[in-house]
Amino acid sequence: MAVHLPVSPREKNSKPRALRRAGFIPATVYGPEIEAKNIQLSAKEFSRVSFEDYSHLMFLQNSDGTEEEALIKNVQKDSLTRAVMNIEFYKVKRGHKVNMKVAIKFVGDSQAVKLGADFVAVHKEAHIRCFPRHIPYFIEVDISKLEKADDHITFADLNINREEIEIMDPESEIICKAETKRKDHMLEPVETATVDAANVPTVEKEKKDKEEAKK
Repeated sequence: MAVHLPVSPREKNSKPRALRRAGFIPATVYGPEIEAKNIQLSAKEFSRVSFEDYSHLMFLQNSDGTEEEALIKNVQKDSLTRAVMNIEFYKVKRGHKVNMKVAIKFVGDSQAVKLGADFVAVHKEAHIRCFPRHIPYFIEVDISKLEKADDHITFADLNINREEIEIMDPESEIICKAETKRKDHMLEPVETATVDAANVPTVEKEKKDKEEAKK
């Protein structure tokens, strides 16, 4: 389902903090062949946008009745409250492909993991290039292919439509793997020579021997 967001121009003298108190989020729109412009949108409206839609095409509805196709390039959030502080939109040029990061979703069951191996996710996102209409919500990786310890899945193994989506990550790069669990390294017992306590020289014995030698 397409996301439509009403936006309006941001006044030059407006302060971001004052906008947020009024229930708005300051934002910026930029892209090829356009001059970057400052806008604002309702925080309540944006809160209805699911996280999955962050990587999908959005329609910015301007107050003059025009509409712009854009992608979210960055969402700045408060580190404590997680409130949205600022948004960067990238205006899409019709007929042009875009570069995006899309989440990787691991599905299925691994026989190797069931037998005791560790599942290691090396990558949780994939870098792709495609037309905006072909951007997937996520890319599935079936970990049932991990049948035994040390099996792995690379970007070359992804089951996607290569005509629509181009993977920008190196094909040989490992996405995930089944790794043998590390064994505890026990210290080997140190061999020691057996010592006859009766033959160990003592201070008293050394003193007695010296006195005997003087006689």
